[in-house]
Amino acid sequence: MIDHSLQGRGSSTNDRKHHWIVEQKLLHFVDAFHQYVMDRVYHSAWRELCEGMKAAKSLDEVIEVHEAYMLSIQRQCFVVPDKLGALIASRINSILGLALDFYTIQQTLSSGGAVSAINARCEMEVDRIEKQFDDCIAFLLRVLSFKLNVGHFPHLADLVTRINYNYFYMTANGNLMTGSSSGSVTSRLGRNV
Repeated sequence: MIDHSLQGRGSSTNDRKHHWIVEQKLLHFVDAFHQYVMDRVYHSAWRELCEGMKAAKSLDEVIEVHEAYMLSIQRQCFVVPDKLGALIASRINSILGLALDFYTIQQTLSSGGAVSAINARCEMEVDRIEKQFDDCIAFLLRVLSFKLNVGHFPHLADLVTRINYNYFYMTANGNLMTGSSSGSVTSRLGRNV
C-alpha cells in the first residue's frame, strides 16, 4: 500500500505524476487488448474465412465456414459461454471499466475550479483505480499464463506478450512484479510503496 505521508501527495506535481502513471498503465492495457483483437483475432480469423470460402463448394460449406469464423472470434475474444472465458472477460471488462472511471475523474479535474474536497475525492478514486487495476492485471496474467503453461489456448500467448511487454508485470519465471515488493511496478516508476 502507498504511504501518502512519505510522498507529500498534497503537491499537484506528485498528483499529476501519479495520474500519468495510472493513465499509462490503463492506456497500455487498452492498446494491448485492442491490438490483440485486431491483429491476432480478426486478421487471423479473416484469413481463415477467406481460405475457407474459396474452398467451399456448396452453400452448406459456406455456412459452416462462416460459423467456424464466428466461433473462433468469439472464443478468442472470451464471449463464449464457458467458465474460463467468463472469468477472463470479467477481468478485461473490469479493467476497461476502470479506464472509463479514470477518464471521468480526469474530466472532473480538468473542468477547472474544483474545490479541494472534490480534488481529494478524485485522488482517492485514482488510488482505488490503480489498486483494482493492479489486482485485475495480476489475476489475469496468472490465469492466462497458467493456461499457456498447461498447453491450452495457444492464441493467448500473443495477448500475454502484449500485456506483459518486456516482463513489466510478471517475470519470465511467472513471478508477479506488482504489489508491495521492492521490485514492484509502482516503485520502478518512481513512487514510494
